[in-house]
Amino acid sequence: MVTNGLWEKVRDNLKKAIDNVSDETTELFVIPFAFDKQTAPKLSPIFANATESGKSMIMSKIDALPMNKNTMTYHYVPIEDFYNKRVANDRITYMFLMTDGQDEDAHKRAMTQLQKWTSRYGNKNVFGFYVELCDEATNSHIEKVIERQEHLWTVKTADVNINLVRLHNNFVFNIRNEKELMIKPEIGNLSKCNIEVMNTSCEGNCYKISSFRVTNEGIVACIVANKGIANMPETATMTLCLRPVLPSQSNGYTCLVNNKIYIKCINKKERTLKIRFE
Repeated sequence: MVTNGLWEKVRDNLKKAIDNVSDETTELFVIPFAFDKQTAPKLSPIFANATESGKSMIMSKIDALPMNKNTMTYHYVPIEDFYNKRVANDRITYMFLMTDGQDEDAHKRAMTQLQKWTSRYGNKNVFGFYVELCDEATNSHIEKVIERQEHLWTVKTADVNINLVRLHNNFVFNIRNEKELMIKPEIGNLSKCNIEVMNTSCEGNCYKISSFRVTNEGIVACIVANKGIANMPETATMTLCLRPVLPSQSNGYTCLVNNKIYIKCINKKERTLKIRFE
């Protein structure tokens, strides 16, 4: 990264991303990607909780990383480290694998590992980003593998300050007295994010989305009953699948870490209690 002029930009963006973590219980691991020709690790992982002192320690160690190593690029080593050591069922985990070059492993073990991502993490709170820092790192074969995985994306930017949006995904909507449903983000913001509906499904084909818009506060969906349904059920479940329309790099990169919204649609008048004072 030094010889191609990337190191300072990557270092500064990585430090910014670390500094932006506000939850002090977050565990931060930085695994320096440096191996000799025998693939032996030369640099130890850097770890701390995201307290002010912890973040400061990690950033100082990033600043102190030696820049004079003759290294090889073996992508399977950090992926294997992540698979075996960094994931736990009781937390949300993000992986950012950052590379400025092609995988030099003749056995292409990283490709095999990435093909297993969905089977390992497709239904878990684990999300990965394969960060291609420059054109030299572009790998069309790996990109095609990643396109077929869930919770795994290719990102072409040295700025790892990605806008990760996680939406609340379970709602109850009473069509008798509500006109719109507000889907708010649990984390992230939607101020620069264009979202579109991929598809919707509903039990009995009872309900549909008649309009859909994105605001700074959240996603607003208007839900209406489909015409021609003789007997509307009292409850029906709608599934709404969303995806971000990829913005230009000038607007940053937004990623939905959950794209399915489950809505329990109720067709039931609210009961009212009248109290008369005499």
